[in-house]
Amino acid sequence: MRPSNRTRILDAAVRLIEQAGMTAVTFDAVAAEAGLTRGGLTYHFPSREALLLGLHQHMAGAWEADMEQAAGGRADTLSPAARHAAYARVSSEGATRAMLLVMVESAADPAHAAPWREANERWAPPPPEDDVEDAQVLDRYVLRLASDGLWMLSAMPDSPLSPALRRRIAEHLADLLARPATAARTRGR
Repeated sequence: MRPSNRTRILDAAVRLIEQAGMTAVTFDAVAAEAGLTRGGLTYHFPSREALLLGLHQHMAGAWEADMEQAAGGRADTLSPAARHAAYARVSSEGATRAMLLVMVESAADPAHAAPWREANERWAPPPPEDDVEDAQVLDRYVLRLASDGLWMLSAMPDSPLSPALRRRIAEHLADLLARPATAARTRGR
């Protein structure tokens, strides 16, 4: 099936960001990269703000689709352990330059951050409360932080980890996260 012009536009914006950063996202540059006229672009995105919001939704949606594929289902049909394990598995793939730049840009605007936050809320272990006493809750969040660290390390051009080792580490994190909460606490004791 042929992608819609909207998707072509968003994919073109991602390619431009990958090559030249966020400032490369102009109507003229994105239209040219997508093979459309400026009018064709503004039909779908009447302002740069609309284009940026669409870009955040598009990229967060693609990230969530990766987690759905890793888990074998949608977040609302899975247990928390299965969702958290999928989050860890996807971490081995690493972020692209475009994804990192777009996520950093989202910190400046709550509307841009919303698609990323919502995906995180569905898939990642939640942060514990400040006064948490349950070590299992802390363990799960530490495993999430390890997954996030693996994701960032994998995005670095000089990552010391081979793709095979990244997948093994992510699978180990996923296995730990997939265990029932009581089993995660008894490891090695």
